[in-house]
Amino acid sequence: MTMLEFMVRRTLNAILVLWLVVTGMFFLLRLAPGSPVNSLPPAVAADPLARAAYEAEHGLDQNIFIQYFDYLFGLLRGDLGTSLYDGTSVMSQIASHLPVSLELGGLAALLAMVPGFLLGCWTATRRGSWSDGAVRVVTVLSFSVPAYWLAVLSLVFIGQRYPDMLPTAGGFVRFTEDPIANLKVMLLPALVLGLSTFALVVRSIRAALIDVLSFDYVAFATAMGMPQRQMMKRIAIRNAIIPTLTVVGVLLGGLVSGTVLVESVFQIPGLGQLMVTAFLRQDYPLALGCSVFTAMIFLGLNLVVDALYFVVDPRTRTSTQRRTAPVMA
Repeated sequence: MTMLEFMVRRTLNAILVLWLVVTGMFFLLRLAPGSPVNSLPPAVAADPLARAAYEAEHGLDQNIFIQYFDYLFGLLRGDLGTSLYDGTSVMSQIASHLPVSLELGGLAALLAMVPGFLLGCWTATRRGSWSDGAVRVVTVLSFSVPAYWLAVLSLVFIGQRYPDMLPTAGGFVRFTEDPIANLKVMLLPALVLGLSTFALVVRSIRAALIDVLSFDYVAFATAMGMPQRQMMKRIAIRNAIIPTLTVVGVLLGGLVSGTVLVESVFQIPGLGQLMVTAFLRQDYPLALGCSVFTAMIFLGLNLVVDALYFVVDPRTRTSTQRRTAPVMA
């Protein structure tokens, strides 16, 4: 199987999943109790004529399937519609909030992946020691703590001592305005968001390395006099990365979706907070637009991981080749 065929298959699967997300979210929003008219001023919401005029203006009085296909055709043209709350373009609102979420997710991924990978490699070579046991206990506790609860605790305990570290202390500052001030207030939310991912990366790379180190070809390389550092770099880590990549793809996508709760607690004006506001107002186009972009980021990250998996593991290029031989350089 060539790289092009592999990516075409994965892309078609991603498009199918995206369509299912759009369809599911569309009908769930429309079938939910309440109406976006209720978010209008009370004088307008209580007037039957005003309500009917508002629904007719925004197409809410049409059959639900007509609304669905209209939305799909608009989505294919790149038109996400306008907000039912203030009439602004959904695309423009997402464009202004998306960079903040990408920064938060990227910073959380950096703080989770790099230390997690290094610590996982370190503990795998010390299996059964007290340090290995301590790291395992810490990682279990780390991914057992809900990010939302940890964010609230951070506000209560850390926020009281160091209020400058909170985005709500003096208002959120974008990276383009003041990089230092931005990173200062984004550090704590990124740590909260990335803690469980860090723990899962540690355990994933540790388990994969322990499995690889038990193989006969590793024992043969050691018996032939290959130094441990060289053996870890050329054989063990390269083979351990292969199963870990699948986990990393899911975790990176989880960081994007996890920003919803963290942004809400820390009052960070990202895509997650925008999505929560849209759902509370039953602003259908804005809520759907945020959901579509979140799904696209999640699926896009998984496509990148699939491509890396294809490059790192040559065994994926053929469906008939056995998967028992190690990857060696």
